[in-house]
Amino acid sequence: MAETDRGYLDLFRNRRFALGITSSGLAWGGYAVYEISVLLLSYRISHSLAIAGLVILVEFGAYSITFIAGPTVDRARNLRTVLLIGYGLQALFAFAIGLSLESGHLSVPVLLILVAGISLVWDFTWTADTALIPRLVSESELFRANALFNTISGGNTVAGFGIGGALLLFVGPGGGMFVYALLNLAALLIVIPLSLPSTRTIVTGFLEDFWDGWKELGRGVGKPLLQLAVFSSFQGFFTAAGPLLITLLTQRQFVDPTFSYALLFTAFTVGGIVGGLILGYLNPRNWVSLVMFGSTAAEGALIVASVYAAPSIGPSLVLWFLTGIFAAGFYQAYMTYLQGKVPQDRFGRVLTNLYLFRGIPTALGAVAVGVLATLWGAPTLAWVILLTYVLCAVLGPVLLPSIRRLTF
Repeated sequence: MAETDRGYLDLFRNRRFALGITSSGLAWGGYAVYEISVLLLSYRISHSLAIAGLVILVEFGAYSITFIAGPTVDRARNLRTVLLIGYGLQALFAFAIGLSLESGHLSVPVLLILVAGISLVWDFTWTADTALIPRLVSESELFRANALFNTISGGNTVAGFGIGGALLLFVGPGGGMFVYALLNLAALLIVIPLSLPSTRTIVTGFLEDFWDGWKELGRGVGKPLLQLAVFSSFQGFFTAAGPLLITLLTQRQFVDPTFSYALLFTAFTVGGIVGGLILGYLNPRNWVSLVMFGSTAAEGALIVASVYAAPSIGPSLVLWFLTGIFAAGFYQAYMTYLQGKVPQDRFGRVLTNLYLFRGIPTALGAVAVGVLATLWGAPTLAWVILLTYVLCAVLGPVLLPSIRRLTF
């Protein structure tokens, strides 16, 4: 791929890229319907934010073992195969949640098992989606490609929240599960023409591939990938705080809990899309570290402001929108750096191995948010989150010198 620096429109004219982001966008739209439905569903069948946090624990706990998907994706003769199987299985699990709810057999244990199934399959589709981008664009286009990818996916996510919110109002969260299943089937159909054969000649066994992916984290002067993994693990502890606090605040403080929940969740997501587009426009390849540290501190401050803004809907919308912008800043800079620095033939393994460091703290943090919000209240918890994020932003570059000036 030539090292050109094309704009958004020219990038979108890449037919293969367009097929990839359209398919993934539908899948992400479906996932948004699922996400907005499953949190409220878990809260309503249990009347406990701790159970809602437990659902996220299972979800992100499954994500934390994405390292099982890395070797499979790297060894796949065609990434399309991984996507086809993944979308099909997610549709199956979503139908199972919807049917069990409609039949009155959906208990908390059954829900947790089915959520775990969806999350485990998503490990493979998410890894394949992320590995897809650097195969379709040049290194200089990665920030813009990710921004466009996130815009399409995020636009469908917003639509998904809108659909999910309407379903919550009229037919309940069970309807969201059926829509999620149908959108996965649509994504499956669109990805069929997109053939992505691997250029790698496989001469090693699966286990050797597996261990080689872990060894990659320790390579390079100063071991920047390993230090980045450590920083990401601390930064990721409160990643789930935004959605959980939106759930808590809207259900306890707002006049119309369901409508407010859908509205604030959507504002948070739109903020993420805008944040990605801003980064894509700025293309800060030489300022990756600054984006990560600055976004982390700013997100913490905005979470505090968002909590105190409740139950005023106008200020809450603005503040959760801004929180979404900075929440996207860290993650997109982190992901784009990996796409630009890690060789394609090892990307799946390195990406998923790194996520182990982030996924486990995120899962534990989701439970902590649910429990601490109940014990302390949202304002005290928000100040703890701010303190944690500021310490990450200040101490991270001091204690982990190899991530002070990340570039690609």
